[in-house]
Amino acid sequence: MTEPRAADTADAAALEVRALQKRFGAVHATQGANLSLRAGELHALIGPNGAGKSTLIGQISGEITPDAGNILLFGRDITRLPAHLRPAAGLARSFQISQIYPEFSAEDNVALAVQARSPDGANLWTPARTDARLREPARARLAEVGLTDRAGVRASELAHGERRQLELAMALALEARVLLLDEPMAGMGAEESRRMAELLGRLKGRYAILLVEHDMDAVFALADRITVLVYGKTIFTGTPDEVRSHPDVRAAYLGEAS
Repeated sequence: MTEPRAADTADAAALEVRALQKRFGAVHATQGANLSLRAGELHALIGPNGAGKSTLIGQISGEITPDAGNILLFGRDITRLPAHLRPAAGLARSFQISQIYPEFSAEDNVALAVQARSPDGANLWTPARTDARLREPARARLAEVGLTDRAGVRASELAHGERRQLELAMALALEARVLLLDEPMAGMGAEESRRMAELLGRLKGRYAILLVEHDMDAVFALADRITVLVYGKTIFTGTPDEVRSHPDVRAAYLGEAS
């Protein structure tokens, strides 16, 4: 695991979003969005459909360039850092739609992620399938997400929930300290969602996690704090209890009159 840089102090936020702005034509997708993620915190980002959650996550991960504002990772400004360099800086994203190689085994997929994070990761002349240096950390990440017994199974043959676990193992293999989890429970049944919630509970405290999730039961059970986004603006950040009782949140998102 990468050692913290000098900027990584006990009081520094793991991730800070400062007044992010992004416009697509006449649509103002983010309007001065602000967010602070603490080290070891599981912080949920919620909001109604069209609130700008995907745009905000896209800006944090580097797929979308902000028009204005700043993104800081442990005090380092990464606003203009290309997306492919952000994992090495300590930030990894798990996508809403799985980004896996279906014909490779679960272990092969994670080994490729380990390879990508290695200093010589760009050297594709070393096959991940045969490089012993990649196998041990790949197996360790699979064990971390509960897929040890499925290591040799093709990704295409995994159940939907298992593929989401695999995707998370690949994110962990990048050795990032900040994880962006974009709807990890999307499309899951009740039992798969329960297992994923248990997994996130085990990861909580070890990583700084920004979670976008529509399963409100999971959000309120797991999150240390919640930020509510409406029309591209962060209208409130607080504990789950504070969010539940906040009149603006109840009116804008939870469907209750203030």
